[in-house]
Amino acid sequence: MKAKFLFSLFLTFTLLFSLQLNAQTAEVEVFEKKIQETPNAILLDVRTSGEFGGGHLPKATNIDFRSADFAEQIKKLSKDKPVLIYCLSGGRSAQAAELMRKEGFQVTELKGGYLKWTTKLKPLEGVPNVVHDKGWDLADFTKKIQTEKAVVVDFYAKWCAPCLKMMPTVDKLTQDYSGKVTVLKVEADGNQAILQSFGIDEIPSFLVFQGGKLLQKTSGFREEAQLKELFDQSIETIR
Repeated sequence: MKAKFLFSLFLTFTLLFSLQLNAQTAEVEVFEKKIQETPNAILLDVRTSGEFGGGHLPKATNIDFRSADFAEQIKKLSKDKPVLIYCLSGGRSAQAAELMRKEGFQVTELKGGYLKWTTKLKPLEGVPNVVHDKGWDLADFTKKIQTEKAVVVDFYAKWCAPCLKMMPTVDKLTQDYSGKVTVLKVEADGNQAILQSFGIDEIPSFLVFQGGKLLQKTSGFREEAQLKELFDQSIETIR
């Protein structure tokens, strides 16, 4: 009888924990409803300023999670207001939310982040008027990776300052390694399926493949020597 009671108690606590966990993350529709129903909430975008400048949820506030003073910046926010938080696909916002909860904030995360929001064609603000490159088909992209011997994938955006700064270098290395390395450029806007499929949650990012196998995944600005390392890595064992 006692064992039965303990088991029942365990199931109850498991259910409550599950409900609490689910309450901390919200699908796009639920997240949008929370925005509408809690106008005093803090809508927090924790991507980089460059990502934010390429478009964001209406009336969002930007504090870069990767910035050195993130912990200090959030202390300026009111703990009396609920926080609705998001990043590109959910990785950074989950870490930021955990930190903020420890500080006493009530935080709800957008499941799937900005990418999922855009796939649902929800309202955006601050999107620059640029002509986007043709999007990839996920099946074609995957096939290309699997059939080429050495591949470097460059995930970029036309609103991303670090991406634009690296672009001439990437183009130069593409020429230098012609015939040895296949370079695939994937614009973040219009290729959400690929970004989600490969877990890309920050722009710029690079993937290195050899014989269809993922060797390296990295993000952030890289100088020419560091970019060259990625190209070398893709052909290191097949020279």
